[in-house]
Amino acid sequence: MSYYDKNKQYALDTLSSNTGLNDNEVSLSRVKFGENIIKKEKKKSFLKRLVEALFQPMVLILLISVCITLGLNIGEFIRTGQADFMEAIGIIFAVVLSTGVTLIMEGNSQKAFESLSRSKNLTAKVMRNGKIILIKESELVVGDICFLSPGDKILADGRLISDESLFVDESALTGESVAVRKNSEKVLDINTCLADRVNSVYSGTFVTGGFAKFVVTAVGENTELGKIAGEIEKKKEILTPLEEKLSSLSKTITLIGTVISVGVFLISMVKLLVTKNFNFNSVQNSFVSAIVLIVACVPEGLPTIVAVSLALNMTKLAKQNALIKKLVATETTGAVSVICTDKTGTLTENKMRVVKICTDRMCEIPEKFRLEVLYENFCINSTAELKFDNLNNPEFIGSATEGALLLAYKNATGGQYSHIRSMAKVVRVTPFSSENKVMETVVEKSDFYRKFVKGAPEKVINQCDLTEKEVDSICKKIAKSSMSGGRVLCFAHADSISGDFDDTKLVFDAFVVISDKLKKQVVSAVKSAKKAGISVVMLTGDNLNTAIAIAKEAGILEGERLAVNAEYIDKLTDTELSEKIKNIAVIARSAPITKLRVVKALKSLGEVVAVTGDGVNDAPAIKQADVGISMGITGSEITKEASDIVLLDDGFDTIIKAVAFGRTVYSNLKKFIFFQLSVNASALIFTVIAVLFGFQTPFSTLQLLWINLIMDGPPALTLGLEKPDSLVLERPPVKRSSPLVDKFNLIKILLTGAFISSVCLLQYAFNFLCVDKSEVLASVFTLFVSFQLFNAFNARSVGKKSVFSGLKDNKIMPITFGATFLLHLIIVTVFPSVFKINALSLVSVIKTVLLAFSIIVLFSVIKLLKNINKKRNLA
Repeated sequence: MSYYDKNKQYALDTLSSNTGLNDNEVSLSRVKFGENIIKKEKKKSFLKRLVEALFQPMVLILLISVCITLGLNIGEFIRTGQADFMEAIGIIFAVVLSTGVTLIMEGNSQKAFESLSRSKNLTAKVMRNGKIILIKESELVVGDICFLSPGDKILADGRLISDESLFVDESALTGESVAVRKNSEKVLDINTCLADRVNSVYSGTFVTGGFAKFVVTAVGENTELGKIAGEIEKKKEILTPLEEKLSSLSKTITLIGTVISVGVFLISMVKLLVTKNFNFNSVQNSFVSAIVLIVACVPEGLPTIVAVSLALNMTKLAKQNALIKKLVATETTGAVSVICTDKTGTLTENKMRVVKICTDRMCEIPEKFRLEVLYENFCINSTAELKFDNLNNPEFIGSATEGALLLAYKNATGGQYSHIRSMAKVVRVTPFSSENKVMETVVEKSDFYRKFVKGAPEKVINQCDLTEKEVDSICKKIAKSSMSGGRVLCFAHADSISGDFDDTKLVFDAFVVISDKLKKQVVSAVKSAKKAGISVVMLTGDNLNTAIAIAKEAGILEGERLAVNAEYIDKLTDTELSEKIKNIAVIARSAPITKLRVVKALKSLGEVVAVTGDGVNDAPAIKQADVGISMGITGSEITKEASDIVLLDDGFDTIIKAVAFGRTVYSNLKKFIFFQLSVNASALIFTVIAVLFGFQTPFSTLQLLWINLIMDGPPALTLGLEKPDSLVLERPPVKRSSPLVDKFNLIKILLTGAFISSVCLLQYAFNFLCVDKSEVLASVFTLFVSFQLFNAFNARSVGKKSVFSGLKDNKIMPITFGATFLLHLIIVTVFPSVFKINALSLVSVIKTVLLAFSIIVLFSVIKLLKNINKKRNLA
């Protein structure tokens, strides 16, 4: 039931709470309407997190592979008494490592988040059993009569019964940056939006000034705050772009492996029929070989490199004040193409400040303006208090607007407002109200009385002794200031010997412009976002004029992009919204449902959407986004729970840093995938041709294990350590539909695999390097390993001009690969019996290494041809 469309007495009568509740009524209310508790989403158990990690696309395909491998080897052991379980052990190790890293890193982030989100024990002042007492937040029930004073956090929804100049900061719930003046006498239309319900108060908001009494009409999950929290919990987990791409890649790899293995099996069957060797054992061996081919297609190291790379960058981002709650969000941030941002507390400081003081002749910043009577007005004609925390940050008690005036006085003069206030002999005060729109304070001086007046321009200017020219000049300046999104207050005074001011004209002193200033780094961050191909959309609860002013100042609203009210969005169908949203930069008076629809519309267009905000009203959209980003300092608990990333410094520029890291992670993943798939392709082609032409397998089990160690182990993992390059934020974001392996890279992978396998097969079959016959197997083994080591440098050079450019930024890679090759060289020359081969001579080593270097030459030629073709297309 709604109460904002009813008078206050109706609420009291309906809830039987004219004089508050007694203990029995409290118990009955708690049973009927519930407790004042918003249940948090149940924390995932370790077992559930483990199952989710194991069901990641690439990990799942590994689990299937290990089952097949174990099955084959167990069958072989039963049949012959011999089996090789090393491949299965290697795959299991890769699964354990990738899932372990994911669980540990996300677990650590969750602990950090929980310490950040510890709630405070809040109390409410209520009327119970005819007495005013303090009770815990959770003990509030529907029907309780609560009392409010400046600084209080409102702990339940309610209908106001009485108020004295009550101002409430509802920015966390509605996005409205200016405190709302409440009025208990108003009866509103049933269709009045949440932000305009001036006769009601809502859980999660704060009293900035005045006093009030209200009757609780909703508690816990039935409050507006609770409803939003409930909607968030209903939303299902959505796959990130990376998860979608890894899933697609897994299916493609499985399909290719299956097609090839089936083809090889069918050819083997034909061959057996032609040679008349068709029997149970030969068919079984062909079937086993076909299954081995499927397993050979699987890039075992991919889940590990994904987990390690994301974890390393997760740690780096934590040092940059971005706490990543979900590991995969590290990469997803790099794919972001649209940032939907709240205004208050995200782009702006959510702190009202005096930015300008003007007379009819000039305007100055507060620090340079000097007028004693104006500063007396600031200090005396006010009910606010100003305090400073341990870090000397100002805190306003009462009206944020009046607090800004006190801070301006302190910054300009260095004086204490409390000294001026305590010295003043106040005769009478007329508080601000929505009807008179001014506040007046009369003080007694030594031999006269002085009246200080502040308020709305149209009310103050009409009472001042000003010429028409002066009024025109002041009004033009006020209009200009209002257009820039600032709130304008006029100040005047009058002196009287008797204290009677009925016929006394006011002396106009000045008007001040108060606004919620942009954070220092926002303008440069928005520029960086645009340079990176990221569109920024502002979704705010503020009015349209304020939203436009801030958006223009931040650089969000430029060119032909539009600023509209949420009312315009709400009238559009989903299809119409998807068409219009491309050209909209600002949406004012945005409700949670508006923000949610905008995010869905953008995602339907293939955009990767990040949503940033600090208020409860931002939470549903943050949950729906590909990347939800909340503010760690000013953010509400519900918003932080819904997000993937928490900005520990509340800095908008931290998002751009996260984008740079995310793009680097994605780039490194593509390099590693190129490396692994080219190794797999060469091994697969080698194996297929060997099977088809009846060659004996050139590599022993131990040799294959060594090759796997290079492909999946520390040498390959160094590809994930590449640092962001200088152009990372100058390239457009990766589209949601873009595959991890595009056509060009697929051609390179197949060409690389064909080249490596062909050269190795030619050496195996014809010994064209002319090494000693006893060294052929060792030369093929060393040639294959050298090809893979050099090919890793090809992989890291994707997107770079030269194969070896930028190596100084990843020194660990050449060191690791050099050490790996040196170890290989020692084994094949000094301890060849380890691999059951003959020792290679130094001349043979030099021949194989020089031949393997040809893979870098091939790659460089391909890159050169591509660049020439690109220049032709541009011409």
